[in-house]
Amino acid sequence: MRRLGVVMAFFLWTAACATEPGPPPHPDLEAGRETYGRLCSVCHGGEGEGGVGPDLSSVVATFPDCETQVRWISLGAERWVTDEGPTYGTQGKAITGTMPSFEPTLTEAQIRQVAAFERFRYGGSGETVALADCDVG
Repeated sequence: MRRLGVVMAFFLWTAACATEPGPPPHPDLEAGRETYGRLCSVCHGGEGEGGVGPDLSSVVATFPDCETQVRWISLGAERWVTDEGPTYGTQGKAITGTMPSFEPTLTEAQIRQVAAFERFRYGGSGETVALADCDVG
């Protein structure tokens, strides 16, 4: 019976060690996550899976450079059409939705944080790359 207690204690200790949190997220990615959750998840889903807006798993393929993604988030669909034309991204996707302009709502720094978060969390960019590409951090 004592042996069973030792084995159980080992498994409990191992489970506790395995669930310890990793390093805290980068402050800019955490700020981007919060803003995304508050404003963007309504259309793009809580996990970037899409809904009214497209899923974000291909965000890096759509916007290989973060500057273009930041411009898209800033302008939104209507102003993008006026300033850039009827398609967006490197694949030339037709603008069919109503992506709002976040320029009146968010600062440029907040928009860059959201873009970095999306690229990191949903697009598969590494943390350092996402932060550098979006000029935050």
